[in-house]
Amino acid sequence: MTSPTRALVVSARLALGFAIFLALAEIRRNWGDWGYWPFWVVDYIAVALLLAGWRKALASPPSPRGPGILCGAWGFTCAMFYASFFSHLQHFGAPDHGPDDPIALTITIGGLFVFTIIGFALALAGAGSRSLRS
Repeated sequence: MTSPTRALVVSARLALGFAIFLALAEIRRNWGDWGYWPFWVVDYIAVALLLAGWRKALASPPSPRGPGILCGAWGFTCAMFYASFFSHLQHFGAPDHGPDDPIALTITIGGLFVFTIIGFALALAGAGSRSLRS
C-alpha cells in the first residue's frame, strides 16, 4: 500500500479540525436547550465518522480502507450540512432554538457546508489517485 496522497492528507487533517470544531460548536449552540435529540445526535455521528476517517486515512501502516472511510465521513457530513443549510434557508430569519441570531446562523451553516464540500472533494481526489487494489 502506498503512502497517502497530499489531497488525502489535507482532507484528513481538515476532518480532524472540523470534527473538533463541530463537537464544540454543537455544545455551545444547544447548551440549555437541546431540543429534539435526532437533530443534534446526527452532528455527533458526523464527528465520530470524521475522527474515524482521519485516523484510518493517516494510519501507519496505511490502511486500504482509510480513503473510503474518510470519503464516507465527508459525504455524510456534507449531506447533513446540505439538509441543515437548505432547511434554515427555507425559514430564513425565523427564530430557532439556541443563542445564535438566525440569519448569522444560516450564513455560518452555508459556509460550513462549502467547507464540507471541499473536504469531500479532497478525500475523493486523494482516494481516486491511489491504488486501492493492494
